[in-house]
Amino acid sequence: MRGIDLKIGLDIGSTTIKCVVLGDEGEIVYQSYERHYSHIVGKAAEVLRRIEQEVTGRHALLAISG
Repeated sequence: MRGIDLKIGLDIGSTTIKCVVLGDEGEIVYQSYERHYSHIVGKAAEVLRRIEQEVTGRHALLAISG
């Protein structure tokens, strides 16, 4: 099994979605802070698609809080 290259933290609040992606050495490789306007699932999917496009070909561990 291949190791984890990225750690993704996604925090979904009452008005915003915050996201940070850490590389394998703990460096920030992506971050965002966006209002979701009550479209939580759609905005979360959009953020994850953007991460997939910008940081491709790497395995990730995802943690979600809210």
